[in-house]
Amino acid sequence: MKNTAVCFFRKFAGVSVGALLLALSLPQVRAVDVLTHMNDNNRSGVNTSETILTPSNVNQSEFGKLWSYAVNGATYAEPLYVSGVSIGGGTHNVVYIATMGDDVYAFDADSNTQYWHVSFVGGSITPVPITDITGNNSLNIVGNVGIESTPYIDKTGGTIYVLARTKNTSNGSHAQTLHALDITTGAEKFGGPAVIPQDSGFSSKMQNQRMGLAKAGNNIIITWTSHEDLSPYHGFMMAYNATTLARVAVFNDTPTGSQGGIWQSGRAPAVDSSGNVYVITGNGTWDGSQNFGESFLKLNSSLSVLDWFTPDNWSTLNGNDEDLGSGGAMLIPGTSLVIGGGKQGTLYVCNTGNLGHEQSGNGQIVQHISGFGSNQIRGGTVYWNSAANGQLIFDWASSDHLKSFKFNGSTISSSSFQSSSATSPGLPGGFLSVSANGGSSGIVWATLGTSGNDHGVVGGIVRAYNADNVGGTELWDSNQNSSRDGMGNFVKDSNPMIANGKVYVGSYSNKVTVYGLLGGGSGSGPIADGTYKIINRNSGLSVDVKGNNTGNGSVVQQYAYHAGTNEQWTVTNLGGSTYKIIGVQSARALEVAGSGTANGTAIDINDYTGAANQQWSLTATSGGYYRLTPGNDTSTALDVPNSATTNGVALQIWVANGGNNQQWAFQAP
Repeated sequence: MKNTAVCFFRKFAGVSVGALLLALSLPQVRAVDVLTHMNDNNRSGVNTSETILTPSNVNQSEFGKLWSYAVNGATYAEPLYVSGVSIGGGTHNVVYIATMGDDVYAFDADSNTQYWHVSFVGGSITPVPITDITGNNSLNIVGNVGIESTPYIDKTGGTIYVLARTKNTSNGSHAQTLHALDITTGAEKFGGPAVIPQDSGFSSKMQNQRMGLAKAGNNIIITWTSHEDLSPYHGFMMAYNATTLARVAVFNDTPTGSQGGIWQSGRAPAVDSSGNVYVITGNGTWDGSQNFGESFLKLNSSLSVLDWFTPDNWSTLNGNDEDLGSGGAMLIPGTSLVIGGGKQGTLYVCNTGNLGHEQSGNGQIVQHISGFGSNQIRGGTVYWNSAANGQLIFDWASSDHLKSFKFNGSTISSSSFQSSSATSPGLPGGFLSVSANGGSSGIVWATLGTSGNDHGVVGGIVRAYNADNVGGTELWDSNQNSSRDGMGNFVKDSNPMIANGKVYVGSYSNKVTVYGLLGGGSGSGPIADGTYKIINRNSGLSVDVKGNNTGNGSVVQQYAYHAGTNEQWTVTNLGGSTYKIIGVQSARALEVAGSGTANGTAIDINDYTGAANQQWSLTATSGGYYRLTPGNDTSTALDVPNSATTNGVALQIWVANGGNNQQWAFQAP
């Protein structure tokens, strides 16, 4: 319902007092953008502007699956969200999705409308088959390697940056390319794409671009690791100018050694307010001079190493394949601290002003705690500042419980504050996000496999916990009503994304599932409460109040949609599949005139009384369309007379016959 209030205020001069009062009564939502992996440059994973979803309404009866976006390929990349985009002939909230099929999509965030889709493959150009690299189709990646990392969006510049991987089947060559796309059209910008050159020991075929993209200063930061530790590879980072796509820096963390992959289970590099970049490396050569396997690194935006920390057991970590960087770095908000941990299950806290280098006993750093036993940290930490419990750090390690730890502003509690009853079924553990309204209504969201998923594909589950009480009863999960809410197959590295009352979850099932409030608390409403345009399947025209009239008895017609508030309707579930439909401009209800039941009875607007002729039952037909049946005569349907396709035809009821002229889509205005 976000767009509704905006539309009212823009049209204030011509709106009735009743309409203004309705606007003021709507839930006040804040403009929310998720432009980068895990919400912000700290990689905190928290959205503190969520005013719709609360621990009291996220439950099996009120919350569930609204729809799924169909896409081509697995979605390792986290979906991103931009509010108020000028697109599709209006201003809309937009979700951007990138896939392993080398596709990028722009969808309406509040409906299943696709605005654009671009593909980087065709003809002899295909995504990279994983068997080209590993010779196996049941390891970390199954199928194709296309766009694995989460893109980065520069909203001010209107650009989404994406790293794609392709194969030319005509000659067997492999390429990696950086694309800068216009967020309104998908068109390439800045003369792109930029081809990543194969120099300095970099292999386009073997280097795996897993971590999300980041922006530091005016540079787009890209990082690489390996596939299944297959040589040759190094931990590479590159910086590209955001407006010219020129490469400006290259960093190799093991230039005179080997390995040192930077992967962080997909978590993008953390970036501080000065543009300094923080990553944690994996197994590889270490000498504390040029080679920095198993280390925290601080680099400037041109990728010069400024500081580092390496734990004193780095050699043991290397020998046991216990990557320090499996969980990734998070800058704790409001502090000068960076936190992260890896496969050994130890969290390290370092001061960004002096990371500490390497020293026996690790006493030079702020803190290290073994809060997860020997269980591996993969998804990594997220953060929330709770009004009730203070600052909290959350993590869900493999074969372990979801845990929260108290943070006092300087150190983290050595033992967990709370722990969920549910455990992750094995590797890789849970990938987390937090939604909250400031310091209240916190919810921890997690995606996990339904069985251990270090290799291959398994089913997935989404879980939700009260962030102030993760040890209490789970609020909701997608398998409580799996026939309605099932997310499909689990995909590693993809954190849930939450914005404006909806939760967006990627999968291995060629879809991104959207969850939200089902409407009216009934749990069975076919569409979510909200403000929509209502479009006829046959004519493509919208339900419109003739002449912008607002009085009782004003005629309702079909007309080409032009974003007028006389064509926008606030739809509210009354229980089951029944809704009231209120005009945004008039604040009056769509109704069957005079409660008539005869074929041809007109449709008008009138003060809402709750009468049966003002209640509409939605019955799904196909392709996202519905039959609208008035409560005063369930044998009839909202109808365009004679299947007319011209502007200005007054709507009516007619006996239901299944025609396209009796089918309607509810779309974001």
